[in-house]
Amino acid sequence: MLFRVLEAFDFSLPDGIKVIFANTGKEVEETLQFVDECSRQWGVDIVWLERRVRANEGEGNKYIYETLQVDFSTASRKGEPFESLIRARQYLPNPVARFCTAELKIRAIQDYMKRDHESWVEAVGIRYDEPRRVAKMRNEKRVVLPLVADRVAVGDISQFWKNQPFDLRLPNDNGVTPYGNCDLCFLKGLGKKLSIIENRPGVEVWWSEQERQIGGRFRKDEPGYSDLGIIARSNHGLDMEGGDMSCFCGD
Repeated sequence: MLFRVLEAFDFSLPDGIKVIFANTGKEVEETLQFVDECSRQWGVDIVWLERRVRANEGEGNKYIYETLQVDFSTASRKGEPFESLIRARQYLPNPVARFCTAELKIRAIQDYMKRDHESWVEAVGIRYDEPRRVAKMRNEKRVVLPLVADRVAVGDISQFWKNQPFDLRLPNDNGVTPYGNCDLCFLKGLGKKLSIIENRPGVEVWWSEQERQIGGRFRKDEPGYSDLGIIARSNHGLDMEGGDMSCFCGD
């Protein structure tokens, strides 16, 4: 989507158009490298944001928020923004209360845009062949879906990247990147999480530590992340299934 927007403006975006990446600190390194490479290869400034949260001990709002501008070299890689949110809230996000997406992605972008703009429109890269996501965002007044308007489907995306000198360098399963978004997002299927842990030993440690400190689980219908690590290492999880819930951060 970004490439098409750049093409429309002859690769020179007006000052009012901002390209933004909101980092939770739990994206895999390949994702950060990809965002940085898009900026360098296509000559576009990308604003990197991180939102930090802390409890307010005084009067007024319950939480204090701070949206920071970072870059590829200074971006958090140990889950710091996400962990600050959990510490402030003192409970874990879950499939019913997905406040992580709202606070770390959506509101980080809103905070940044409010600094210089009273109103704006967001372009979101949902494809034409993602009808559920399209239906969910059709009535959003401040959202446009360029790939839907151009009827761009997964095959078109694949062909586009074949013609580029760089790519995301992560496994791709028919347009779905298992390692995309937060590495072990609780909305990813059980089998997918086990596979990620098998291939990236230790990736579950951050998640299990959040569960330990809060004394709860991200999902009540699955083992905790510490147990997922044990299952993955013992190879007992090979036949365990569990469908993904949508963990696209625009949902």
